[in-house]
Amino acid sequence: MTANFELVARPNSSLTAECKVLAVCGIGLISLVIALFFVFMGAWLVLPFAGIELVAVGYAFYYVHCHSCDYERIVIEEDQVSIETRSYKTYRQTCFNRYWVKVFLRTMPGGDQALFFRSHGKEVMFGQCFMTSEERVELASQLKQQVGLIY
Repeated sequence: MTANFELVARPNSSLTAECKVLAVCGIGLISLVIALFFVFMGAWLVLPFAGIELVAVGYAFYYVHCHSCDYERIVIEEDQVSIETRSYKTYRQTCFNRYWVKVFLRTMPGGDQALFFRSHGKEVMFGQCFMTSEERVELASQLKQQVGLIY
């Protein structure tokens, strides 16, 4: 079965896992060299803070690596709209009837436009993490042709 419409929104992950390890090691080496310079100058209290910095940088790269495969996906097939969301270890799929689902934009408190799908008491937000407000507005106009009116 082929999809009438499919869109996958995912983060830009330009570094491979090996490059991330090399980047952390490079930052760590530079930080350690600077910290050791200050230790030899008599400012030994710099060393624990350099260690905390290395742990924080390592955790930040680990967090980015864990979420590098996250995505949001819309698939519109014959009479079904499927919205999939993957975030780290969680996966959620919500299916709507193509002819009953309502697609609408809602202005959020910060002024951004949020894209929602709603049918039979279920409501799902799409594109909040990986799309800009302008991209969500453009996607909503494309979806108007696929599932009906935008409210």
